[in-house]
Amino acid sequence: MQLLVRLAAAVMPWVTGVFYRLFWPLTTARMWALMAVLTVLAGLGMLFPVARDGVIAGFVSPTLDLDSEITDYDADYRVDADGTLTATETLTVRLPAGRHGIFRYFPVGHPADPHVRSVPTVTEVSQDGHPAAVHYSWSDDGRSYIAQIGDRHSVLAPGSYTYTIRYRLTSTLIAPQPGHLPTEQGHNPTAPTATFFHNVVGYWPMRTRSAHVRVSLPGPAGLVGCADGAFGSCTVDGAGTDQVSVSADNLLSYTPLTLRVDLAVPLPAQSQLPWTERYDTVLGRSLPLVALVAVLAMAAAGGGYLWMRRSREPAPGFPVLYAPPRGLGPAHCAYLVDESVGEHALIATLLYLAERRLVRLQAVDGQRWVVTGLADPARWAQIDPVSRQLGERLGVTAVGNSLFVDGGPDVAATVSRAREAIATDCQQWAREQGIVAPAAGERVGRFAVIGAVIVAVIVFAGLVGPTMWGLPPAAFAIGGIGLLATGVGTRRTDAGRAWWSQAAGFRRLLATPSAERRFDFAARTDLYLAYIPYAVAFGVADAWAAKYRMATGWEPPIPLWYPFVCDGPRFFAASLDSFSATVSSSLRSYGQATSAGAGMSWGRGGGGGGGTW
Repeated sequence: MQLLVRLAAAVMPWVTGVFYRLFWPLTTARMWALMAVLTVLAGLGMLFPVARDGVIAGFVSPTLDLDSEITDYDADYRVDADGTLTATETLTVRLPAGRHGIFRYFPVGHPADPHVRSVPTVTEVSQDGHPAAVHYSWSDDGRSYIAQIGDRHSVLAPGSYTYTIRYRLTSTLIAPQPGHLPTEQGHNPTAPTATFFHNVVGYWPMRTRSAHVRVSLPGPAGLVGCADGAFGSCTVDGAGTDQVSVSADNLLSYTPLTLRVDLAVPLPAQSQLPWTERYDTVLGRSLPLVALVAVLAMAAAGGGYLWMRRSREPAPGFPVLYAPPRGLGPAHCAYLVDESVGEHALIATLLYLAERRLVRLQAVDGQRWVVTGLADPARWAQIDPVSRQLGERLGVTAVGNSLFVDGGPDVAATVSRAREAIATDCQQWAREQGIVAPAAGERVGRFAVIGAVIVAVIVFAGLVGPTMWGLPPAAFAIGGIGLLATGVGTRRTDAGRAWWSQAAGFRRLLATPSAERRFDFAARTDLYLAYIPYAVAFGVADAWAAKYRMATGWEPPIPLWYPFVCDGPRFFAASLDSFSATVSSSLRSYGQATSAGAGMSWGRGGGGGGGTW
């Protein structure tokens, strides 16, 4: 768990950065792309335990127990016609000092048929003829049942101890299997219809000096065979009878004794699943539950999508307007259209202040800029509040005051706070002016999506049951991912919809090709220049310049309030990019400085086996 927390702490900043770079703001096209990406991630997350087990298996090697030994392994098996195995195992184990006892594990998977599940039930455990303390648990993500024999609060004295374990296993008769074992006896007079294929001595980390197993069968045995490991020697007897015995001496550590018996008895109904035991951590062991999860996932996806659709506001008409709404700056207009100020609000507002002769922008070189105040408080009072507050935060509302934007940490902190404040100021302005109103249902939906993502991640990490149970919350989050978009959680009022229509109509003027919406640039060159900050805020500065170029056949004019132009209009565009890059560099350096501050650095086959503890 601690490892997962550290991994999440290390990865989440990177994931968040990638998310904002690729999918923000969450437009319709980006939303569908994000839904596709999240669908793939949900599938990979559901398969995480399988990949994890494969990686772990490559790094984990078995540990030998050279200090312990099974001196005698004696077992009686009875196999019923329905495939149920009833077993009594008696083990004499020599233990060194410091051990509590032994443990026995029973894998649910079958060694020969991975689609069969053998469910274990331990009925009795004794030590030296007396009832033993036993702790039962599931391990390996529910694929192995463990009986931990002994008292965890005390250790045994060195010596030999006799353990008797009685248990049952289901579905031990399987369909006949191809191949042969090293030691065989008898033959099949007719084609076998069922096979008993079992590790009568499982995987133990210590040597087994002597093993003897007797098996009572539901019918006469045909071909019988045994194997001591893959190619070792063993003795098998009882072909043609319903009593088979197998024995072996000096079994090495992790060396099973395998018995195979072909039978001419009806193959009983088995506990089989379409998937192999490897995927039990993903799908569990119930086909009806898999179907239920699939239905729940589809319903959750549909519910999330419908909730997201209900959060969408029907757009009013957007008739083209030839001027921005009266008294509103670029950040206001961008917020009215998208309920977000966008990526360029800071740059656009600075250009707007320069166009209004409230500040002067001066490039020192390609990477350093100076913003200088030009106006007295009376003139600043005439500007919209968001633009005025930006000037105050940058400290340029007095004549001669300046801000040197060079990427340094102090200036970067100032610029970062100013950029964040633009969004906050616009939201506050919209609430105070009655442009938006809270929408409780949308806010609940947003928290529901976030909660669903958290639940899905927890389940996909394998912390709660089969990972398929993470699909319904993941599907809900995918279907409702649009609830995380900007503007969700508030609704535009009637007044807000009127402002929205005007701002979006003005944006159409700036972004629509000239052939569709003509603008008399020859008579309104001053308006082309005045609208540049708005075009930057809307993210359509190139389209606005192209529209001028297409309509007039000339390059766009140069703003006098933007002095660093040298080689004409194209250099103006390049220097504008330079200014934006300089501000962005300051913001990045601020983020790096704060993130690097003080704080914590996160920097088997059927039959099973056992061991000592």
